[in-house]
Amino acid sequence: MVATLGEHRVGDVRWTIVRGPREAAFRELGAYAAEDIRTVVDGLPSWPVTARARRSPVLFRAIQSASQVEHPDAYAELTALAAGAGVPFDDLLLANLRGDLGTGDGTGCTDLAHGSLLGHNEDGAPLFDGIGRLLTLLIDGEPGVCVWWYPGFVPANTFTVTTHGLVWGIDSVSVVAPSPCAGRHFLARTAQRATSVAEAVSVLRSHASAGGFAYTMGQVGVPGATVVEKAGHQTAVTTVGSGFSWHTNHFRRLSPSLDSASEESLARAEVCAHLAPSNPDAQWLVSALTLDVRQDAAGGDPLMTLSTLVTDLADGTVTLVPRGGSPLRARAADLALGDVDAVTALNGAISVE
Repeated sequence: MVATLGEHRVGDVRWTIVRGPREAAFRELGAYAAEDIRTVVDGLPSWPVTARARRSPVLFRAIQSASQVEHPDAYAELTALAAGAGVPFDDLLLANLRGDLGTGDGTGCTDLAHGSLLGHNEDGAPLFDGIGRLLTLLIDGEPGVCVWWYPGFVPANTFTVTTHGLVWGIDSVSVVAPSPCAGRHFLARTAQRATSVAEAVSVLRSHASAGGFAYTMGQVGVPGATVVEKAGHQTAVTTVGSGFSWHTNHFRRLSPSLDSASEESLARAEVCAHLAPSNPDAQWLVSALTLDVRQDAAGGDPLMTLSTLVTDLADGTVTLVPRGGSPLRARAADLALGDVDAVTALNGAISVE
């Protein structure tokens, strides 16, 4: 069966939409994004993770095996992506497992929530500036999923919006002693099939994760946020019915002995803890993320804020701010469905294919 791919630009946002059978769709995506994927493979500081894999080959192979056995569809997607791009599979696997093999992942992010509002800063290496983009996956027989995508990565480690109305952002957490379990990107991709927050939480509870992630999630039409911290076999779930919630790159509920909190994450946490929203709206959340906790790869900080996503769960409206660009407004459902016409009409923009 044939897969199709469309490339669009709505305002300042690049948007790739892929439809079709799983492996054909990812092979097509790999071929289309081959140049960007090679840029990522060549530009990532791969030697530390390679050294960790060589130092602990038993752990590395255990994580690889668990990823393939427990999340075969996501593993097949990465395999097809590598084949389409013409790059060695092990290169992409190492890139995706760099946060599952020990401390020093080098990725960040901040999540804020208040009432029906969820906000996420996608912080990454400057390498990804200009090549990251929205990606909508319309895989046969599965819910539509929209993410911010880093070429070469399993499309699950940033923010997620699905046709079931699920919305979440993910913060990377560096785990000191990884478990011989599946890679966290593979688990996050599997969770995207959930039809509700409760089901997504159940997926995370029932599957172990070698590395650490913190999810701040909600569902359109359902007030409140749920924060899930995951590392190894341990899961901490916190329901935020009202009030203000925040998360950076260290655990707040799971034991602090599990992770390695960077000074930069602690500094952002202190800023978040002193934010005082009295009657916040989506614009307040956008401002807090793009001004107060924004990263600019300056002063020794290796990361920059590549995009910001704020969702109002009450009505499903989304504000996406790409780095250096103007805000894009959309309905969460339209992003997950890949409805370019609806998004361009809402923004008074012209989609360029």
